Amino acid sequence: MKRIIVLSAAALLFYVNATAQSTTKTIDSVLSLYYKHGMFNGTALVYQYGRPVLVKGYGYRDVAKKLPNDSNTVFQIGSVSKTFTSVMIMMLQEQGKLNVKDKLTKYFPDYPDGDKTTIENLLTHTSGIYNYTEDTAFANSGMYSHKSRKEMMSLFKDKLTGIEPGSKFSYSNSNYLLLGYIIEDVTGKTYYAALRDMILLPLGMKNTGCNFSGLKNKNKATGYYSIDDVNGMKAPAVDSSVSYAAGCIYTTVTDLYKWADAVHHAKLISAESWKLMTTPFKEYYGYGWMIGETIGKKSIGHNGSIHGFGSNLFLTPDDAGTIILISNCMDNDQAQIRRNISSVLNNKRLELPEFRSEMKLAAGVLKDYVGVYQLAPGFNITITMEGEKMYAQATGQTKLRIYSQRRDYFFFKVVNAQISFHRNVYSKVEKMELIQNGRILPGMKKD
Repeated sequence: MKRIIVLSAAALLFYVNATAQSTTKTIDSVLSLYYKHGMFNGTALVYQYGRPVLVKGYGYRDVAKKLPNDSNTVFQIGSVSKTFTSVMIMMLQEQGKLNVKDKLTKYFPDYPDGDKTTIENLLTHTSGIYNYTEDTAFANSGMYSHKSRKEMMSLFKDKLTGIEPGSKFSYSNSNYLLLGYIIEDVTGKTYYAALRDMILLPLGMKNTGCNFSGLKNKNKATGYYSIDDVNGMKAPAVDSSVSYAAGCIYTTVTDLYKWADAVHHAKLISAESWKLMTTPFKEYYGYGWMIGETIGKKSIGHNGSIHGFGSNLFLTPDDAGTIILISNCMDNDQAQIRRNISSVLNNKRLELPEFRSEMKLAAGVLKDYVGVYQLAPGFNITITMEGEKMYAQATGQTKLRIYSQRRDYFFFKVVNAQISFHRNVYSKVEKMELIQNGRILPGMKKD
């Protein structure tokens, strides 16, 4: 005779709660480990099956004042803003006010190749339009003050890439500036007013907006390029007219969860529109959403990066999970952290990085490494020293802090990469090697 074991409702609830508590503790331990090693400074939110697993801050929203990050901290989210812009476009389509098959010339009559380019091409980054953030001169000096629509469009309108519209995926922030301008023209409102009326007010997102520079909020985070134990290297704020519909939104993790839950459960757009948006068009991108895999499960979301901030919002429908990570430090590889959180939720093996320890070197030794190293024609890595801190900056990329593991050997915290310096017979540093993804790229020091 078989024995049948029946759990009472109370016993079952105890089991579920105990399991959830164990999962929460493990995720907290993982995030605490990343924080301890300077690889995450921000706030995390993890939900599964509509229930909170973890909502917690790590590190400081203001390093100098030692004000901690928490669920109320307001961060910039960079390109996660594109998910809002794309949904607004679909809402307007459902209202019959535009169509994703509309030609660009309907809104910008003299736009080059505008008769070949559609709103759909803008949404899916298949327009071939030049990405204005690749303009180095503008990136170095023009991003911090207000710009008009005309000034912004002048950065990309006439810079033809030679890519035929619809032929290939080519990520360009310019696409989403144009979508924002279209939203303004169709609604007769500013982008922020349209965002507020269409999304923020209906969802009760009271801590979300666009003008981060002008925001007066005690919970506003300071953005940093890097953070160490005692202070941080502050990043200048990009003006919202520059990042605009491609990346101007600020929010909290709890507000962002309201957003993720609303789109996933068709509270703003139809299930048919959501399916269309989250179907890959070219490569891994749909209509403003990235579609991929996390530990073998479908993931839908977007990442973002803007001066001083990084963000990661992804849904995994197969396990009803939502993971949101927002950091006020650019030295964080949030995709790796997210994968490990997903592993915890699904009882998979963690793949933690090698946590390296920093070794202090004398200032005289550090000065040996300063200089420009050429890894390829037109591609250099510049090593600089600020006080006793060392930084590496590749051509056209953000300056990142590097840490000494031992004499002549440094590592990054933001990515799994190292730099090995080599000396000649006179003990003078003459070259470096960048070690990343199993590859070793040598670079000679330029005089």
